[in-house]
Amino acid sequence: MPALPVAPGTGVALGAGVALALERASVHHGGPRCALCDTSVSIAPGEQVALIGPSGAGKTTMLGVLGCAVRPTAGRVLVDGAEPWSLSGPALRTLRRRLFSAPQTPPLPPRQRVVTAVLAGRLPQWSLRRSLASLWRAREPEIAAAALARFSLDDRLWSRVDRLSGGERQRVSLARALVSDAGAFLIDEPLSALDPTLAGQTLDVLIETAATRGATLVCSLHQVDLALERFPRVIGLRDGSVVFDRPPSRIGREDIARLYLNRDAGPSPGRPEADVDDGSAASRPARCF
Repeated sequence: MPALPVAPGTGVALGAGVALALERASVHHGGPRCALCDTSVSIAPGEQVALIGPSGAGKTTMLGVLGCAVRPTAGRVLVDGAEPWSLSGPALRTLRRRLFSAPQTPPLPPRQRVVTAVLAGRLPQWSLRRSLASLWRAREPEIAAAALARFSLDDRLWSRVDRLSGGERQRVSLARALVSDAGAFLIDEPLSALDPTLAGQTLDVLIETAATRGATLVCSLHQVDLALERFPRVIGLRDGSVVFDRPPSRIGREDIARLYLNRDAGPSPGRPEADVDDGSAASRPARCF
């Protein structure tokens, strides 16, 4: 695959990762249950982290809080040490430019050309005039073509979005990340519409791109095997709380079963991870995947 060209002035640089942190953050969408419950997590610049857990565990909410799209109802979120919701409007918009969020269902206009959809990832870098002009004539189509080639979509550059399959739309949305200059990629279920082979290839592209740039990568996955194989750190979420936060080598079959199957056997929400894993050899389950 060709390397992704970078036009002058894009701002993409090695070591440009963003530090992310939650400090006792909670999110309530109404009702007695919390979507995220008193959660503290710290992610270093350039770190790669997978979020796993059953549907409704809080993965999407955590990504939304980290991406400054969801404001916590309690606690704090920090992006490179700054508290986004205490910033002025212009300062918050500048901070958000450092973050690229990809939802599970890509918001792609159906009649839009793929080249335009991909180059939307560069909008934060363009002036308003250039952004409007790009709607009529694609600027830098070679950059979009190279990003699509990484996802085996070379032949779809000039196609309309509504002519794509669900899996192709997901990969077009991810191609936006490759053309952006973000320092953190927050990706929600990027493999849900892909077959196993494409899923592995797609995840490898995201991981390689983030590593090459030094960008932070936080990705929610239902494919537990890929999370354990590809990521150096895996956070398990259930009922809005962190059940475990460990390297894959210290996550065993019983941990996965507790996370997905026996919802009464695990730690209650808010129980510190230290209570579950004290770091001793006896507390480290064997790798079972």
